[in-house]
Amino acid sequence: MIVKVLIAEDDRLNRRLLEVSLTDWGYEVTATADGTEAWEVLQGDDAPPLAILDWMMPGMDGPEVCRRVREMSEPRLTYIILLTVKDEVQDVVAGLEAGADDYMIKPFDPLELRTRVGVGSRILSLQQKLVDRAREMETMRARIAEQERFSRAVSQMSDAIVTLDEQWRLTTANRAACRLLNLDADEWLELPLDDVLAPFVLSVPLSELRAGTEHMSMFEISRPGTHLPLLLDARLTRVSDASDRFQSAVLVIRDVTDERMLRHVQAGFMTAAPHKLVTPVSLLHGYLGLTRHLEPDELLKEWPRISEVWDQELRNLNDLVQKLLDFEHLSELELEADPRPVDIAAVAQGAIERVRGRYPDQDAELALDVAPEAARVSCSAEHLQFILEELFGNALKFADKQISRVTLAVNAADEGRVRFTVTDNGPGIPHEYYDRVFDGFVQIEEHVTGQIPGWGVGLRMVRDVVSAYGGDIDVASHLGEGTSFTFTLPAAT
Repeated sequence: MIVKVLIAEDDRLNRRLLEVSLTDWGYEVTATADGTEAWEVLQGDDAPPLAILDWMMPGMDGPEVCRRVREMSEPRLTYIILLTVKDEVQDVVAGLEAGADDYMIKPFDPLELRTRVGVGSRILSLQQKLVDRAREMETMRARIAEQERFSRAVSQMSDAIVTLDEQWRLTTANRAACRLLNLDADEWLELPLDDVLAPFVLSVPLSELRAGTEHMSMFEISRPGTHLPLLLDARLTRVSDASDRFQSAVLVIRDVTDERMLRHVQAGFMTAAPHKLVTPVSLLHGYLGLTRHLEPDELLKEWPRISEVWDQELRNLNDLVQKLLDFEHLSELELEADPRPVDIAAVAQGAIERVRGRYPDQDAELALDVAPEAARVSCSAEHLQFILEELFGNALKFADKQISRVTLAVNAADEGRVRFTVTDNGPGIPHEYYDRVFDGFVQIEEHVTGQIPGWGVGLRMVRDVVSAYGGDIDVASHLGEGTSFTFTLPAAT
């Protein structure tokens, strides 16, 4: 690349000597006779990056041109050599302080000039590389920042995003992908897609998907071997190079279980309501009809059993209606906390007794383990009893073991809070239900039959009560082994 050089010399002979010499050395030369003209050239868009300026010139001297170049609002790379007959140290210092990069005394030696101009050219080249590198680094930083913003957005997406390399191994998996595909958040990198999808059933064989040539393939993923459905829609996008050779792929997965079962969820209430309401009403109606056909002596004999059934079914019916009304109330109004010192063991024991009364025929072991330092909370006794009754009741309602074991462990937590953990040995909750169990009208039952009491709103109400006291509630479970619900409430002071 030919370097452009500006010469500003008022002496015609010296100017011509410089112009011829620099041209012979391979430079593109622009020659001016005074400082004003040199300054105009240096302000141009295509200004020479190397300038040789005489100190004393008409209009504007060399040091003034140097100062103006260094004070430009948009600094540019300009290497300046001052030529002068001044040889005192203070003159050299003044010239360099004005902005010159080098200084030569007249008369100059052509070989020295050529060497100094070569040094200036080399420095300009290095400076330009540094500038280019800085721009590249800035561009790279901007791209990295954008990639980080994109990665954060992807990680928060509700759809599962998985990227694959040319060997069909995972290179990216967001949180939704880890949840839906049950991946270990720390061990998914470079896992083969075959291993990731091995526990699932695909509507299109994976071998066929790998061999496909279309830009995009749609297929479905489902989980076999469980009565609780997990239905996923998947879209595989293949990325190819310029030669149409496969390089990578992006797999987008959406949980459509709720969408596919929307009628089951929305109309589920309309489906469940008749069953759940008709069951007690039918029993009441049936036993009422029975009393009409019994002789007085038979009626007197059967009356204790009939009245017991009536009492139980009326209580069931009342509980169903009350819970639905409570849920509607909590949905429309903000629950108000009522903090008061409460003895946890006393309230928990009361909740256990009430739950035992609801399930008198169930062989259940309900145990308390309350740490001495966490014996009291700042919470309404009614609210705490409601929470514990719901969690204990759910454990017995969905129990599938001959002996149901439910344990309440209470310990001190950080920041002046008390941690409650209710653990059972029931059937467990599928991982994809962890977030949904706290929604309204969600019951983990294969068919809405009315045989499982309640509306599926209890955990939603529990979450609202816990949230009113600034607490959190989480669930952890293993299918076939049991479930733990953990929540926090403020400790009593």
